[in-house]
Amino acid sequence: MKFRTLQQQRRSVWTLDNDCVTLGMMAGGGHVCTLLHKDVPGLNPLWAPRWRPIEPWQYTKKNAAQFGNSRLLASIAGHNPCLAGFGEPSSEEKSAGLDCHYEAPVARWHLLSHHVGPHAASFTTLTVLPVAQLCLARTISTRRGSAVLQVKETLANLARHDLPFTMCQHVSFGAPFLEKGVTVFDMPATKGHTFPGEFGRVQRLKKDTAFAWPHGPGVKGPVDLRMIAKQQRVSSDFTTQLMNPRQEYAWFSAANPARGLLLAYVWRRADYPWIGNWEENFCRLQRPWAGKELVRGMEFANTPFPTSVRNAVDQGTFHGERTYRWLSARGTLTFEYWIVLQPIAADCHGVRTITMAGTTPVVTLL
Repeated sequence: MKFRTLQQQRRSVWTLDNDCVTLGMMAGGGHVCTLLHKDVPGLNPLWAPRWRPIEPWQYTKKNAAQFGNSRLLASIAGHNPCLAGFGEPSSEEKSAGLDCHYEAPVARWHLLSHHVGPHAASFTTLTVLPVAQLCLARTISTRRGSAVLQVKETLANLARHDLPFTMCQHVSFGAPFLEKGVTVFDMPATKGHTFPGEFGRVQRLKKDTAFAWPHGPGVKGPVDLRMIAKQQRVSSDFTTQLMNPRQEYAWFSAANPARGLLLAYVWRRADYPWIGNWEENFCRLQRPWAGKELVRGMEFANTPFPTSVRNAVDQGTFHGERTYRWLSARGTLTFEYWIVLQPIAADCHGVRTITMAGTTPVVTLL
């Protein structure tokens, strides 16, 4: 069992190792950048951009053009938190300095404590968001030899008035774990809907169309959304999926049987009723993308679409589910989710279901 503070590619990273799974989290933006299983050495399923990211506080006007005028893209990696807003800010918020997904993924996170014992280990970090007047504390814990990591987050309203907010755990997968025609995604989704407007330069899906997961409404016919097809050379799409309201826990999984690894997240459905499925398939030509990134995001959220808080509040509900949440003056909310990283056989076809045995996720494979 180990906890360490490291410098990786000039980034400050905290790592937690339980002799089975290693997790790395960046101080810049609180991004979970590394998930490794000892039995599948060197295979990190999380996205690491081809460009070299920097700490968000190192971003200046001098390097803005390199990163497409985005502090977030300058520092992005893996699983990043979106808080106060999920998606593009309003034009007024952008003029005031807010970037895509608002403050949390570009904030400086601070280490509050860590504990390493013979049977369990944990560490706690915190960030304060002065514009949103929110504070988020995150504790990641695990037991020796376990394939499961538990994450507990406490959100506090520092303001003396109630605040509407949207929130998302933005988990992004990249190569070599993400492979067209190989990596398969599963979730207990019911209703789905494609992005209401134009999302990408080339889209494989019709816009603003309802569907039932995993059968996407393709421009050229039905699309199996469980994977990105090999023959789809270029595309960029977003769909939202409503998690099964009859289940207490929601989940998603990503499995690459050819490389022998599965990553899954499990959470209470009441906290995050939606999953956004973002696909970037060598489509974005602008900096820093340059048409060279294959990324797929599984974004479990309390809102269906990446948009401003104002738009989410104005929308109110979608498919019968609220599109934002309130946090009372000086109030707090606690969220909990679990990360599962485990080897799989080459004949695995995905995940049938994930259930909870107490506080332990149990994965049933297809």
